[in-house]
Amino acid sequence: MRKYSYGSIILILLLMGVIAGIFDRISDENVSIIGPIIFWIGNYIVCRGLLYTREGTFSDYLRGIKTITGKVFLANILIGLISVVTILLSTLTSGTGLVLSDMDNGKIIPIISILYILVNTLISLIFAYLNFVMADERYRDLSFSQNIKLIFKSGIRLFSQTLITLLKVYMIPIVLSIMLILLAIAVKTMPLVIIIVSILAVAAIIGFVVITPIYMARISDLYLDNIEEIYGDIRKDQEIL
Repeated sequence: MRKYSYGSIILILLLMGVIAGIFDRISDENVSIIGPIIFWIGNYIVCRGLLYTREGTFSDYLRGIKTITGKVFLANILIGLISVVTILLSTLTSGTGLVLSDMDNGKIIPIISILYILVNTLISLIFAYLNFVMADERYRDLSFSQNIKLIFKSGIRLFSQTLITLLKVYMIPIVLSIMLILLAIAVKTMPLVIIIVSILAVAAIIGFVVITPIYMARISDLYLDNIEEIYGDIRKDQEIL
C-alpha cells in the first residue's frame, strides 16, 4: 500500500464532522442541509489529498478545497439524491411499512437499521470513487455525463475488491454493530443490556471513525491502480459506437 498521512486525514474528517454537527443542530431547515454538504467537501478534500499529497500535512490536504468546482457539487448532489431515493424505495417496496404496524417499538428500529445498512452499503460501494474521479485532474475536462459514467463504471468494475477491502478494514466495527442489533432485537428493557448496548454503540462509532482513513487510503490504491484501464475501456466503447 502506498504511504499516506493518517493524521492529516483523520483531522480533516474530525473537523468536517464537528462543523457538520454544528449545522445539523441548527433548527432552520435551510441551514441544516449544509451538514451533508460539509461531509461531501471533507470527502473530496481527502480524496484529492490521497491523489496528490498523500504524505502531506493537514494544510496540504486542506488546500484541496480550492479545486472544488460547481461540477463537483453537482455530482455529489446528484449521487446524494440517488442514494436517498434508493433507500426510500427499498424501504417502501420491501414491506417494512406493513411490518411496522404489527410490531412494538422495541423491534422497529433494528429492522429499519438492517435495511438501511444493507442499501447504504451497496450505494456507497457503487459510488465509492465519486470524489476520486472528480478530484482527478486527468478527467477534469470530461463532460458531466462522462464523469458520472466513469464514476459508475469504476464502482461496478471494482465492486468486489472494494467490498473485500471494506469487510477487512471494518471487521471489528461491523461485528460490534451486528452484536448491537442482535441485542436490541432480543431484549427490550434490561438495565444491564442497555448499558452493554450503549458501550457497543460507542465502540462501533469510534471504530468506524478511526478506521475510515485506512479504508479511504486502500481504495485510493485500487483507484490509482485501475482507473486508466477503466477509462480506456470507456473510450473504446465510445469509439465503437
